[in-house]
Amino acid sequence: MTQTQSLALYTAAILVGALTGGSLPLIGRVGRSDVGLSFSAGVMLGAAFFHMLPEAVEESGAGILPFVLVGFLLLFLLERFVLVHVCAEPGPNARLSQAAPLPAGIDAGGHAHHHPHHPGHAHVAADGAVALEEDGTGCAVHTTLGLAAFVGMSAHTLVDGFALGAASGHAELGLLVFLAILAHKIPNSFSLSAILRAEGYSRGRALAMNAAFALMVPVGAGIYLVLRELVRVETFTAAALAASAGTFLHLSLSDILPDLHRRGGSKWVLSGALLFGLAVMWGLRLLNHAH
Repeated sequence: MTQTQSLALYTAAILVGALTGGSLPLIGRVGRSDVGLSFSAGVMLGAAFFHMLPEAVEESGAGILPFVLVGFLLLFLLERFVLVHVCAEPGPNARLSQAAPLPAGIDAGGHAHHHPHHPGHAHVAADGAVALEEDGTGCAVHTTLGLAAFVGMSAHTLVDGFALGAASGHAELGLLVFLAILAHKIPNSFSLSAILRAEGYSRGRALAMNAAFALMVPVGAGIYLVLRELVRVETFTAAALAASAGTFLHLSLSDILPDLHRRGGSKWVLSGALLFGLAVMWGLRLLNHAH
């Protein structure tokens, strides 16, 4: 089997695995799952600390770690200036002043109307001010979270494809790298769908974004085949892994977990889901040396 044929077979299997993992959170009623989000945060933290950062340091030493900050800041700036948040309330039952634009479902007379796509509800106070309540937080979910997760996780998957392309020239190593990537993609795609589900994405759109996320593997492999004579694989892969780890840390620590803290919910259940996500990625560490 040629290198191109091996890559085609591996990437097809990874695509199937990603779509399978990504479809699980979409079974049944599509809606927000705080448990799924907490599990997703655990998966991202585990991927960063148990896999991506150790691999990056092993390839290029501790000097590669500043690229973690590069990835963190890149996603922060994207969210800040490109993926604009629709709400910025820090706490529950945030109150909108009378001068502020009225939220959807509130008319000029201060009357609240039910909106089937709006998860929160509004109250009109005696002084005419409008208080918007969204599941007890003032902001149901930041609408940028799904896009940010897609960008960060796709960047990591692009690096996976590059690594697979580099390894596929050796049959045994290529197989081990393929198994490592496949094992990671299933929980990662589950996490991506859980985040998209929390934002109310349709099943079709969530699956399409999961497919695009998985297709970054052949794209990364193709980049390697084009650039293999020009790029030092170890240095490129290490820097890209470190930057991707920075995006995962931003998503989990700056977006998902703070939102869960504001919303409340069962501390034990959410903490257990977080630890389970970490445990899954810790269990996959045995494949780490081959990636």
